[in-house]
This record gives sequence, structure tokens and C-alpha cells, in this order.
Amino acid sequence: MAYRVRQIATVTYGHFGEYLATVKKLDQIARARGWAPARALVPTAGAGNEIVIEYEYPDLATFQQENEAFYGDSEAFEAFRSGAQFVVQGSFRTELLEDVPMSFPGSE
Repeated sequence: MAYRVRQIATVTYGHFGEYLATVKKLDQIARARGWAPARALVPTAGAGNEIVIEYEYPDLATFQQENEAFYGDSEAFEAFRSGAQFVVQGSFRTELLEDVPMSFPGSE
């Protein structure tokens, strides 16, 4: 079973490039530490200036391990915090999704 983390935020108008630079910096740090790489997405249609950053993990234990390492890593956490100035307050949210087994009862 795999897990996907989605971080969704609305970026303040005029600051999308600056926010994306912080995402790229954080991704460089994550890759250097062997953590899950980031994938940045934007809606083709929908909310303006919204960005979705996705990370995939093979299991919940790996997600938890990397999450704990992230919060204990001052360089990574500071890179993350540096993007806060470009995010509309109250718009940031995190989703944690898991695969649904195709053998789910009643789905035959």
C-alpha cells in the first residue's frame, strides 16, 4: 500500500515565482537527504494561484520517519518556513491519502 501527501496552498498574487523558489530549495535539501522528492502541480482550472506539492511514500512508516527527520532538521525546516511569507494565511492544508485495495469487499 502506498501513501501520497499533498500540501495545498494559495500563493499571494505576484509572489508565485518566489514561493516556487522555496519549494525548489526544500526539494534539493530533501533529495540530498534521501527523502521523497517533491512534485509541484497547479490546477489547470479552478482556484487561482493555488499550488499542490505532492510526495509519495511506499508505506506509512517511511512517511512518519521522514516527517520526524524533517522537523528535526533545522535547514529543511527553515527552508519550509521561508515560504510562509508568500502563502495566503489560512490557506495551507495537508492531505494524507492511501491506496484503496482493489480487493475491497463488495467491489467485485
